[in-house]
Amino acid sequence: MSDPRLSKLALGCYPLGGGYGNLDVETAGATVDAALDAGWTFFDTAEGYLDSEVRLGRFLARRRDQVFLATKVFPNEPYTYENMRVSLNNSLRKLRTDRVDLLQLHGPPDWVITFNDAPSMAEVGESLARLVESGDVLNVGVCNLPVPLMEELSSTVKLFSTQNLWSLYDQVGTDDGIHLPVGESIIPWSRDNGVHVFAFSPLARGLLADGLSPDRTFPTHDERFYLPRFHPDVYPEWARLSNRLEGWARDHGRTLVQLAVAWTLATPGVTSTLIGAKTPRHIQAMAGADEWELSEGDLQEIDDIVATLPPEAAAALSIVWDHFPEDAVRAMADRRHGR
Repeated sequence: MSDPRLSKLALGCYPLGGGYGNLDVETAGATVDAALDAGWTFFDTAEGYLDSEVRLGRFLARRRDQVFLATKVFPNEPYTYENMRVSLNNSLRKLRTDRVDLLQLHGPPDWVITFNDAPSMAEVGESLARLVESGDVLNVGVCNLPVPLMEELSSTVKLFSTQNLWSLYDQVGTDDGIHLPVGESIIPWSRDNGVHVFAFSPLARGLLADGLSPDRTFPTHDERFYLPRFHPDVYPEWARLSNRLEGWARDHGRTLVQLAVAWTLATPGVTSTLIGAKTPRHIQAMAGADEWELSEGDLQEIDDIVATLPPEAAAALSIVWDHFPEDAVRAMADRRHGR
């Protein structure tokens, strides 16, 4: 039986740490309060989410038992027991808690850098099982792993969940190791094996927001500055597509952000959708999205609108690591170990 705190709508806490531009502490705290008031009791963070863990530890200090708290260990060095133990200890300290409900691998071992001495996934599973046995971790999950790696990991540890990029704008997988075949293989495999599926970035990093202006630009401190879909030559096409979908949602008495979230939850096998809200207003804008049941006819109409996106814009990827140089990855490892 699932933990009752595993709410359908979950707070993705990357923005709270400043991932999508600077966010003051007061607004971040008010957003956490608004999420809890709205019944969002699933909070997802990571060691790599800038100040997110520290802020959450402060905001949830007296409300820890109310939430299902998940964090992640980043592959900035091999997934050995020793490295993951240090990462987990840091997260526990920052989060001001004695356990995390879910510890996730943030990506495959070679996601951003290849290590010659990396352990096998079966060995990684054994290390994760040791962390569970310690009581500091209650469940183990993964993010962005293809099915073969999940199968190998599952041979030595019970897998609770997988977290994947899944949105109206991210339905088609590639072989680049980042944009995975989520609908084609990961979700079916997870359903067959009793693994929860968490959809992240349901708003496609803000592309599926109401009232987008095709003329908007993004500053360098906003990660989207580096992402292909936000480049000035294609972003206007994505914005105009969102404007069309917004009109469809309005005709059905809803907003585009509610449509985007309802669409992810309409996928059989998706347990929760992680929403990277930055303000209480963003939380309130989602009211009722988890209760909107889209019909087969609705889904077909939505697909038909998405198909109007010009091919050159559709080819623009959602995520790239080009702005994540090797020295930055190694600096993350140094910070983890206090070097």
